Amino acid sequence: MQFDVAVIGAGPAGSTAAQRLAAAGAKVVLLEQDTFPRDKPCGDGVTARGLKVLERSGLAGWLASFPAPRVGRMSSPNGQVVELRLHPDDRHCYGRTIPRRLLDEQLARAAVEAGASLIEGTRVEEIGPAEKNGRYVNAGGLRLTARLIILADGSLAPLTRRLGLSTGQPEMIAIRRYFAGDVGPAERLEIHFRPRIAPGYAWIFPINESCVNVGVGTFRHYIRDGKLSLREALDDFIADTALTEGRLAKAEPAGPLQGHPLRMRLNWTRTHSNRILVAGDAAGLVNPLSGEGIAQALESGELAASCALAALETGDLSARALAVYTRALRTRFGADHRAASFLRLMLGTPGLLNRVFNRLRQDARLALLIGHIIIGHASPRAALHPYTLLRLILT
Repeated sequence: MQFDVAVIGAGPAGSTAAQRLAAAGAKVVLLEQDTFPRDKPCGDGVTARGLKVLERSGLAGWLASFPAPRVGRMSSPNGQVVELRLHPDDRHCYGRTIPRRLLDEQLARAAVEAGASLIEGTRVEEIGPAEKNGRYVNAGGLRLTARLIILADGSLAPLTRRLGLSTGQPEMIAIRRYFAGDVGPAERLEIHFRPRIAPGYAWIFPINESCVNVGVGTFRHYIRDGKLSLREALDDFIADTALTEGRLAKAEPAGPLQGHPLRMRLNWTRTHSNRILVAGDAAGLVNPLSGEGIAQALESGELAASCALAALETGDLSARALAVYTRALRTRFGADHRAASFLRLMLGTPGLLNRVFNRLRQDARLALLIGHIIIGHASPRAALHPYTLLRLILT
């Protein structure tokens, strides 16, 4: 079977790329190792930027049924609480919580409706150069050829690493579980910077009126070195009823405990090569400060499709020609990524994070800015303005 583009991985990046390519008339195959509906461990939060991409995918009406939190509750390692509430007249949607089991399938179906061929339950075993200026893909007994490959194989990035395009392991790891019986406000999401995992954090994200996504995430080396058990950290957080105002006191697990790695080093992945582009988590696009990656994956899928279409039109699919994609990624994400990495390092000390929260409790406008940065509504660069930095650290 011959295609213009083979997209490997039907997550947000891969399905978005496939949908845009197919809608533009390219012959596209979308390969997914699992079968839909399938779950993906994640916080399930989609920022406003991500929602705009989903709307461009024709999903605006579908999105409206998912929660759009209007209250944010944050706490410092020593328990200082900051609560942010939207003004009743503020009707802007700052994000929604959408279970990945539903989101990923909807995106894959949108790609199919646009004309892409979806092959599920098929693991890609090998990628190599084809005889006639293309790439072959061996997957589950099938042999496909394509003029261009888009790799969207997630934070573990097995194929991206095997092809020598990515180095190192994901920096952070998180676990999450759904709980039913939440008695907290359905419009309130929570982020708590716990003492042992900062600058990682624990979260509660509402899924519906009684179900929440609860999880914790931190640096991978804490777990690798035996300094921390994420399961114990999650249990300790759930048991802290004072911090969460008892909202989980009677909640019961509504699904298995699942973990996922977070690859957030943009400069550790070569995002283009001869007839290959790398998108989404595999490209190291996860936000280093918040751990959010859905919006970046969606946007990178759009960028990959745009660059792929231009290359297919000219017929030049060399690494030199595809370098425009990497430049586009770095233009869109590079500065924010560096700023987020710096803020993560700065806030990695619980003592300093406590001081910051002390300032946020005194300065409502500053607290709103930091809240907007954490949820992806404002650039992390906004916190690095000298005046803002002084406001953050001076007590």
